[in-house]
Amino acid sequence: MVIMNLPLSSAGPEALSVALRGADWPAFAPARDLPPLRAALAELERTHGITEAHRFATERLKDAGAVLRHPDGHPAEINGFALSPCGRYLAIGSWCGDDYERGGALQVWELATARCVNVLDGIEGGVGWPGYVRTIQWSADGQRIALAFNTNGVGLWDPFGEETESIGEAYVTDGSSRPPRFAFAPDGTRAYISVWTPHDVRGCLAPLTEGGVYGDDDVELLPEALPADIKARLEDDGLFFSRAFWSKDGTRLHGYGDDWAGAVDVASGQVVWFADAETRGAGPAWSQDERYVARHLRGQLVFADAMTGRTVATAQGHPGATELSWGSRGTVGRLAVVVPGGGRARPRVAVYDDGWHRYDVDVALMEIDRDDVDGTVWAWSPDGLHAAALTDTGRIEVWHLGDGPVRLRSFAAPEEAFGVAWGADGVLVSVSATHLRFVRAATGETTGDFALLQAPPEPRPLELDGDDIGMDLRDEEEARVDPTFALDDETWAVAFESGLVIAPPDRRAALDNLLAWTFDGRFGWPVRWGVLDVVPDAAAAAERAVAPLAEHLAGFRGRTEAPSGPVAWPPPNTATVEDLFQIASTSVAPLDEGWDHHVSENLRHAARLRARRGEPAGAASLLQAIPTPAERVRGQADVALILAATGRHDEARAFLAPAEAEVEAVLDEYNVAFVASSMAGAYAALGDVEAEAWFDRARAAIEPETNPGEHRLAVAWALIECGRVEEARALWREGDTPSTFYSVPLLAYLVLTRRDGLARELLTFRDGAEAWQAQGWFDGWEAPELFASLGRPDLLRDWAAVHGDGYAWEELLTRAEANVRPGPRPTQADLAALAEAHTTLLKTPRTQRERPTEQLIVQAATCGHLGAVVDLLSELSARDFNGRAGYAFRALWITALGADVEPW
Repeated sequence: MVIMNLPLSSAGPEALSVALRGADWPAFAPARDLPPLRAALAELERTHGITEAHRFATERLKDAGAVLRHPDGHPAEINGFALSPCGRYLAIGSWCGDDYERGGALQVWELATARCVNVLDGIEGGVGWPGYVRTIQWSADGQRIALAFNTNGVGLWDPFGEETESIGEAYVTDGSSRPPRFAFAPDGTRAYISVWTPHDVRGCLAPLTEGGVYGDDDVELLPEALPADIKARLEDDGLFFSRAFWSKDGTRLHGYGDDWAGAVDVASGQVVWFADAETRGAGPAWSQDERYVARHLRGQLVFADAMTGRTVATAQGHPGATELSWGSRGTVGRLAVVVPGGGRARPRVAVYDDGWHRYDVDVALMEIDRDDVDGTVWAWSPDGLHAAALTDTGRIEVWHLGDGPVRLRSFAAPEEAFGVAWGADGVLVSVSATHLRFVRAATGETTGDFALLQAPPEPRPLELDGDDIGMDLRDEEEARVDPTFALDDETWAVAFESGLVIAPPDRRAALDNLLAWTFDGRFGWPVRWGVLDVVPDAAAAAERAVAPLAEHLAGFRGRTEAPSGPVAWPPPNTATVEDLFQIASTSVAPLDEGWDHHVSENLRHAARLRARRGEPAGAASLLQAIPTPAERVRGQADVALILAATGRHDEARAFLAPAEAEVEAVLDEYNVAFVASSMAGAYAALGDVEAEAWFDRARAAIEPETNPGEHRLAVAWALIECGRVEEARALWREGDTPSTFYSVPLLAYLVLTRRDGLARELLTFRDGAEAWQAQGWFDGWEAPELFASLGRPDLLRDWAAVHGDGYAWEELLTRAEANVRPGPRPTQADLAALAEAHTTLLKTPRTQRERPTEQLIVQAATCGHLGAVVDLLSELSARDFNGRAGYAFRALWITALGADVEPW
């Protein structure tokens, strides 16, 4: 055994070095040997600095499998955390970022070293869900961890292992689209999951060690009938735990629901006790030794026996209390009641010992919503003599709570911190959505301070020809995580597991504050105790790397780094509408058939736009690419109708001919109204007698139950386009108000084709010969937004005359008037706004840039900067229609029409 024969650190570095060289390293047992070895070397460093003994021990650990870890890698904000029962580890989890398939991440941090020691990256569907609590729970022995994951699943993992796939999982909530409420059994093998079963006690016991469990398969229900008085109290809704906890011996579930608290025997399903309780705000809380349960009830603070529910003490209640927190001091149960103040109440923490009020601690604590975040603002020390308080000023205060409260020290918490935890050996951890800070309670010394989700604007070191080699390493399982991380908000670095590091030469000292050698997924080891191989760039790393990493970095060999510095943005505005047509067309080509409906519909819209622009060749190319036969036929007839209506009859017949040949074959019960109306309109615009029969078919096919508004407007558009306005007017007045998804495009069509009278009729109609009354189609924001975009203040005023009350339409009127006579586009103000938004985008984590990029594309298209649009489209995902393809079409509509609506 390595450690037993080591001399004291006071013997000097030479003696310790000799002992380490003579130790039996093959017999090294991490849990037994690494902590005392680390402690001995830490003491040696304090007296002699870093010595050969430190370097030798580090090399032995590397030989035994230690890997280099960085603290970065969450794709989204921290939405859950949990301290292990031993207090030595903190688990933090994140949901998915933009790429749902990438999953979320679970990190395990060792409090003793304040370093990330293990990462499970790529957990399917992410860990938990924003706004949900207790989605991370440890087993009693700290060897397993249960997570709410993948929307509505509960799964089991080894928190110190390497496998991101769950050991077992349960999906029992009938397709619920949110994380289930669950309680992890202390034995680490199963979970109670609250679910609306038909039994009186709602929920099931699901195994987590047997693969997948789905629905009611292989789960144990709690079928025991409720006593009549409890059932009446619950109004026959059943007993449903909104918060449940297992007893330490695994025999009972205790917790609370809406306005009650209680306990259920696991084996029998019988209710052990049940009592009224106030569960909003500071819900009921069980003492650590499970002797007591405290709850508020009718103006009193009630202490009850946790085994029987029998009241053992009462005290004056604390209205507005936000947290009940139990600690222990020997055999004494200590309760802290957090009162934020407000009104005449002073902010304080009331401390009770075994139900007796001891004193108040005069401190104003931060108010957090404990239904949304896992945090606590009051954390007891394990000995119950101290506590850490997260104050409303954003500081953490450490208090001694003996005979009277004494504040010992205070230090800053991370900005927007929502919790503080007191771990083993007096280490405090404060957590925010993007920050972790580790502090020694006894001294205030910060041992670790980590800003997560930083996004330096400069290129990542492993980007090569549009690809990120770091992500490739992760995806191909050559590395557990993407090795690229942020040194700060301006600088990227790379930490390969082997110890090869890419970082600026002058930032070497900063690495020790972020990186750690990690061993066995449990223990951190300071990087300063060994030798890191630090190089300035990927080209140098490629020369230094060994297989298999060398093969991945081969493309960097001999490359000269591009000059650093900001790149001017937006780019030159040289792109055209034709470029947008081409990008939209090519971006849908590789999409799989699951997107055929979206692809077909948008290609048809684009073909209609080409026809309106007098570009039949472009329309033909788009129609040819439509994968759905019915949509292709409909599109051919649409284009024929538009061309014929403008007198281009020969070109119109060229489009109509293939539609005529195929139309009967593509008709089905769902599309007759759409296809028939387009065929009818084309025939009518060409003066063909077939028009009437097709219009009759279209009208007859208007489905009264399924999308009748969409059907009617499709027929109405064909009638208007071929000049039969009265029939269209009569048709759209039939039936109920159509969805704005369909009515707004029609309204835009009427305005763009100068049919203002019809547009006004859609806004209002005459009832007899008296005043105008709203028809109800456009009583929301859609119509005024459209009029503002199209520069039609006259129509906006007409709308406001009927609908303007309660709507801030004056700002839209200013926009509309500005768009009447637009000057050069984009303006200098537009360029400045684009540059500012892009700067903000570059500071956004890459895993969360999708939505801001989409918004910036719309902003660029709206002001006419197509160069910026084209540049940004390349940043969106090409894997599904909602990414690059969808926003290429959307930018096309905005650019060509002036409004964010598909063309009719």
